[in-house]
Amino acid sequence: MAMPEVYEGPDARAGTRKRLSTGSEPAFIAQFVVAGAVFLATSGMRDDHGLGFDPGAFAAVPLMLLVVALAACLHRALFTLPVMALARGLGAAWWAAPGAAALAAAYAGLAAEGWDLPYGWTLLWIAGPGVLPVVAASYARHRSLGWTATTARVGAATGIALLVCAFGAFLQERTAFGAYEPPRLARGQYAGDWIGGGGAYTLRLGENGEAVAGGMPLVAPSGSWDTCSGTGWWKFEPRRESGGLFHRGPRDRVALSIDGCGPMRDWEVAGTAERPELFSVLGDAQDLHPRHAITVHRR
Repeated sequence: MAMPEVYEGPDARAGTRKRLSTGSEPAFIAQFVVAGAVFLATSGMRDDHGLGFDPGAFAAVPLMLLVVALAACLHRALFTLPVMALARGLGAAWWAAPGAAALAAAYAGLAAEGWDLPYGWTLLWIAGPGVLPVVAASYARHRSLGWTATTARVGAATGIALLVCAFGAFLQERTAFGAYEPPRLARGQYAGDWIGGGGAYTLRLGENGEAVAGGMPLVAPSGSWDTCSGTGWWKFEPRRESGGLFHRGPRDRVALSIDGCGPMRDWEVAGTAERPELFSVLGDAQDLHPRHAITVHRR
């Protein structure tokens, strides 16, 4: 008498190791898409150094998605698949967690040794992005789901997360709740030595208003000279606070006047009260080079 065929799900029917990691690629891609959305949604909570958001960055989105998709395939082969194979070989799904930890530790050791990276941070960067792909693969195998069904579930969860990010960004923009605020320091707190660009920019501000500049940028560069060094004066220009509930208004400034240099760029306040910075934005929309900020910090 022939025994009836028992349905064991797509993992058993496929008979291949590929089914062990079903859904890991969409989960890997989704976590980076959501992370990018969170980064954009919280941009108002970070210091943009007067640059704002560049809409031209969206032009690179297709290329970035392609890179992430290729990375997802590589991650499945090097991380998710070995972890799931170990869990299946040992006959218990709970082995996926210690297996993932052990594999991440091994990869982190190789990366730290080969590229002289800090082991702790390397371990976190390897293990962190591996959590959701392993969870998705474990869920798909436990529920006997195929690639299409798992992708649909991952897509639905990603869509909900993106809506939450969009709503959060709208609220943050409208209320400025948690928005970055530049420090408000007294004039005497700016006196001292400032350095930036690996030593390319140096600035000494004296208590009595004297200034010594080294390689500081000019407002209107002439010829090949776009920086100037020398002695002169500095002036603190505080900005009146707006008095709003969440936002305190524009940044304070430090104006320079260096003998023989012509008009110098103003420096705006950035950083925090504990670690203040001064910055100036170079370039504009008509320049061949994109706008960028140069910063100096207290030595």
